[in-house]
Amino acid sequence: MPKLVCRICGDERDVPKCCDKSMVLGNDYMLCCCNGEACQHQKIPECCDQRMEFVDF
Repeated sequence: MPKLVCRICGDERDVPKCCDKSMVLGNDYMLCCCNGEACQHQKIPECCDQRMEFVDF
């Protein structure tokens, strides 16, 4: 299951869900559900003043 991880403090968060599945890493550091017309996008959250890292286990 993919996670968002802060490399400074170690905080881990679940990747948001859309269309009943985890969002994936898209272009321009955005998360998207990539489900055609219904695709939603959101910025990767920040922690400790930097963008969290998308880690796919």
